[in-house]
Amino acid sequence: MTVRKNILAGWSAHLVTVLIGFFLMPYILGTVGEAQYGAWVFINAIAGYSSMIYAGFGATICRYVADLSSRKEWQRLNVVVSTIQAFYCCGALLVVAVTSLFAWWAPALDKWGELPVGQIQVSILILGLTIGLGMVASVYGGVLVGTQRLAVKHGIEMSMGIIRLLLTLLCLQQQYGLITLSLIFLVATILEHSASAWFAYRSLPQLSIAPWRAERQAAAECVHFSAFSAIAQLAEYLIYFTDTVIIGLILGPVAVVPYQIGLRIAQMIQIPIAQIGEAVLPKAGELYALNDRAGLARLVHQGMGVAFLLAGGFLVGTCYFGDLLIRTWIGAQYASSQTVLVLLVASQLIALPMVVVRKALLGIGQVRVQAWIDLLEAFLNLVLSLLFIQWWGIIGVAWGTIIPLYAVELAVLLPYSIRVLQLSRQELWRTVVAPQLPGIVALIVYCDCVSRVIPASGWGPLLLVTAGGGVALLGTRAIVLFLERWDRSPGRVPANPVVESV
Repeated sequence: MTVRKNILAGWSAHLVTVLIGFFLMPYILGTVGEAQYGAWVFINAIAGYSSMIYAGFGATICRYVADLSSRKEWQRLNVVVSTIQAFYCCGALLVVAVTSLFAWWAPALDKWGELPVGQIQVSILILGLTIGLGMVASVYGGVLVGTQRLAVKHGIEMSMGIIRLLLTLLCLQQQYGLITLSLIFLVATILEHSASAWFAYRSLPQLSIAPWRAERQAAAECVHFSAFSAIAQLAEYLIYFTDTVIIGLILGPVAVVPYQIGLRIAQMIQIPIAQIGEAVLPKAGELYALNDRAGLARLVHQGMGVAFLLAGGFLVGTCYFGDLLIRTWIGAQYASSQTVLVLLVASQLIALPMVVVRKALLGIGQVRVQAWIDLLEAFLNLVLSLLFIQWWGIIGVAWGTIIPLYAVELAVLLPYSIRVLQLSRQELWRTVVAPQLPGIVALIVYCDCVSRVIPASGWGPLLLVTAGGGVALLGTRAIVLFLERWDRSPGRVPANPVVESV
């Protein structure tokens, strides 16, 4: 399946997920209340750190499956995947042990307010079991990604989103709300990974995963590759989970809610663009295995260009209409979340094009330097967030995210990537930045005009504004593409042959 089809499939699934999320978040918040919802987000942020026990093996599976399936080395592929699953079994046991300790320690944290501590402890235990089971079975999702069956994977995720929605509507109530949410996630996780396993075996008949296929030599090779991927994953979790944890520990779980609203919207914007990188990873591994360096550079340039265009469009729309979105979606009482939202979306203007670069580096096996760069960014994020929260609260935490991201990505990671992937600075400007500017300028003009007459809230105006912005951005980009292709057409006669020949 082509990269374009995989990206479109991911976007279709994400559209369904966004629609479900837009409905579920205010529904859950209104059903269980601000205190329980804040506790749920806080617990998930802390439990999310346990995913670092994946130790970078997720990227290892995708990279090796993409490489070995291209070479049709089925026996070695089965050895690698079986070896990684053996690591995951040990990691799952550790996850259950760590979350059990967290549940035991939970009463000592005096930030729960009047919430029953027993319910919080049970929720933590169920969440630990969910993460452990998901870890063992996640190899099947990695096989689907590595064989470029992302459409299948996204279809499963979309179906699970619908099942979560139905279970939430049928089962959720204020009493025992935390426990109910935890059980819903457990059931959905079991169904999701069962479906992934079935499709993995069907898509790759040569697949045979079993404990006795694990080998020491394969383990050593996977650990060597995964070690630096694990550092990169550690950095990613420090960046994306630390903000919520810091707010919860210093300001309390209730303070997490307005930050989570901005973060949630930013993630809804981030995920579909990040899926470009997810589709690039296995394709980059395939091109590298075939020694097609020109094709690899072209793939990265195109992916970064699309990511920059969409991220820029979302940033412009957020600056003008973020307040309208929050008022319509959650309510006017959370209008202060707009500043957090704008800062988090602004960080994605650089982060999302660089996601494409990161995935390409993973696809060709270059993880060591990238891992240390990511860790540097995560450390600076942690330090600045702890410092700024004392002065500016949750807005300071958002500044603690954007400042190190811009500094490290542009000054360190981008120059390194240009050298390793053999990219051209001129091509980066010509294909990634310059062609997107007319569309972004057109969107700014459109938003500035519409913002003067749009109502303060309402789904109708919001949807109309969004549709019009999409036409302005993508329509302008389509015109630019048409003019570029027409200018390169072999049958076109130059308007001034003398000047063009010069």
